[in-house]
Amino acid sequence: MNVSWTGHAKATGWFWLALLFSAVLWIGWAGCAPMPPAPPHPLGDTPATQFNTDSYNYDLNHRSNFLYGQMWYFNFVDETNDIAGVVSFGLAQGDNPLFASQANYSNAMAMVIPNPAVRQPFRVWSEHFPLSVPGNFYGSTTFSEGPGVYELQNPGGFIDVLDPADPEGDVLADTYRTAGSVSENGKTITWDLTYERLGAPGWVPWEDWPWPYVLGLFGPSWMTYHMHMSSARVNGTFVTDDGVERVEYDIVNAKGYHDGFYGECLFTDIWWNWLDYKQWDESGNLDLSVVLHKPSGPVYECQGGWAECTPGNLRVYNEGVVYDFYRPEIEIQYFGWTFDPEFHAEHPTEEIITAENESHYLCLHWEGLPGRMEKALWDLPWPLQDNVTFEFISQFEGGFYAKSPEGDCSACDENCAVPCPSCGTLLKAIGGVGWSDYVGRPLPAK
Repeated sequence: MNVSWTGHAKATGWFWLALLFSAVLWIGWAGCAPMPPAPPHPLGDTPATQFNTDSYNYDLNHRSNFLYGQMWYFNFVDETNDIAGVVSFGLAQGDNPLFASQANYSNAMAMVIPNPAVRQPFRVWSEHFPLSVPGNFYGSTTFSEGPGVYELQNPGGFIDVLDPADPEGDVLADTYRTAGSVSENGKTITWDLTYERLGAPGWVPWEDWPWPYVLGLFGPSWMTYHMHMSSARVNGTFVTDDGVERVEYDIVNAKGYHDGFYGECLFTDIWWNWLDYKQWDESGNLDLSVVLHKPSGPVYECQGGWAECTPGNLRVYNEGVVYDFYRPEIEIQYFGWTFDPEFHAEHPTEEIITAENESHYLCLHWEGLPGRMEKALWDLPWPLQDNVTFEFISQFEGGFYAKSPEGDCSACDENCAVPCPSCGTLLKAIGGVGWSDYVGRPLPAK
């Protein structure tokens, strides 16, 4: 997953002098940052709707003295054209005068990762569109107006819900269209894509999930993270122009995904592990999907005895049944550490993810395909910390099991691709291409 409201310029002057002065006053008065409250819905079992996923409700949700951010993200993998793509829209909004120069705009982003033997990947960001300018942003409070009335729009593009099931947004829609065009530094990506849900239900794994106060000062800090479509059929056009070559791709029955978040927290503080994998049967129907949303840090405490409050979720959807795993049941092993000289950060090039509860077990191995990685810098003004997202198109292999009563799955991760009868019954063999992301600790101070 990549968030669109990055790309801030470094700021100096009175803004940060005022911020530091406020920090001294706060620390002197409070002594330390308040402990976040307990998660209100830790099981992630609230039904997903248009209203609690994609709708724009700043006035309802704004409760912090930090910035409010929201993101709408779409990706696809097109194995016929041998490319992957992303489009997303972002928003940064707030009424705290300390953040006046860093807030109150929307933007858009698009990215393509082709076969590197043919073309190189690239990403383009739009300019920041000030919210104060009429026509620069519209977001629906229900996200259910219907076809032709865009639920989200800025000069970079739009989202149109084609089949709203309820005008109040209390039911999840199944079909979206997004179209737009973004240019930067002589490169352009233009798209017109339709996303149609396949089987798997929507999910709100983190609802108002509490985070530590930003810099120990700004809060309460929180995030709602939703997975609107873990698996979608994508059709349309995707046009790339790197300044040398213009290529128009016809996207036919590609594998797609749509998620997003909203909240008031500093996303660069999160050490992120994310993946989106799906496979279809021979008829082109959804066979299995796996999604992971699990920060490895920071590890923090919340009120009410939550000694480890950092969230973490993994969901398997197999033959019409949902299987959920939670942070203590998920383990990630990292391999192939590589140093990135551009951002002075390390990232893995493969991982083994295991998830185990009393009844089921998942062993999943991914390895990034050579040359199919993109990077997104979160460039924030000091003293906020920068970070970078490493995004991979990866080869996945593994298996999903129903555990035997005395099943022992402890050695299965020695090779996820090999059946592990000591664990139980193999429900689904896994093999194919998907997305994986890694975000480590914030970058060293510049």
